Amino acid sequence: MEPSHVSHTTSTAHSSNEPIIGVLLVHGLNGNLRDMEELERALQDRGMVTRNMLLPGHGVRVHEMLSTGWYQWADAVRDELYALKQRCDVVFIVGHSLGGSLALHTAAHEEVAGIVAMCAPIHMHPLTHYAVRIGKYLTPLVPTVREDVRDPEARHRYAREAYRWTPMRPVESMLQFLPTLRAELPNVTAPALIMTSIHDHVVPARDGREIYLRIGSKEKHLVTFHRSYHVIMKDYDREEVFAKTIAFILRHSSKAKPHQKKANQTA
Repeated sequence: MEPSHVSHTTSTAHSSNEPIIGVLLVHGLNGNLRDMEELERALQDRGMVTRNMLLPGHGVRVHEMLSTGWYQWADAVRDELYALKQRCDVVFIVGHSLGGSLALHTAAHEEVAGIVAMCAPIHMHPLTHYAVRIGKYLTPLVPTVREDVRDPEARHRYAREAYRWTPMRPVESMLQFLPTLRAELPNVTAPALIMTSIHDHVVPARDGREIYLRIGSKEKHLVTFHRSYHVIMKDYDREEVFAKTIAFILRHSSKAKPHQKKANQTA
């Protein structure tokens, strides 16, 4: 099992005329490095430098996540972004679920070449808020039935290595920050690809539509999937998710200005 807050970085050779493209991959709550592995390989095949990060509190015993929350996760994403900027000319952030919300938050405060937010929450279902508010007083953990994946073969292929339980207080930390995130969305001006799924049982598709409407990006795209559930990068639409992500990054990397490397941003 991976230790908390680590990342896997892979680089490939580049010609001197091409910008070095970096992609920071951020998984969701209760996720791990395997969640983004297949997408990471597809990006690497196109010559991109990838950093598949593990959020604080993940990859260890679930009880160790109880003391983590939004601010630790956001700080970790920012640190990983700084590290990747030291090695790359342009950097994109790709996040799923919680990772998508963290990508939006980071892009509202930091220079990025673009973001891909997959099934990112900015509201969640009203019942989720109620259940978490009540549940945290009854038990710190609730059972996780299974990942929200429609494809039965994918459910078997991507069987969870950890986390049969979901910690209540980290979920509450995320929910408490969402109003702030909604207010930040107009500050997101980088090109953005927003992905949502009609049959998502975790994050309502309307969250993705609202993100698309609220962000300040002049170049923004909304893609709605109709065959998958929440974990779209593992489900029936995964190949289209990969293709659209790669096309978006390649299109906007040629337009992006190289990041300025700062002395206080160390890898």
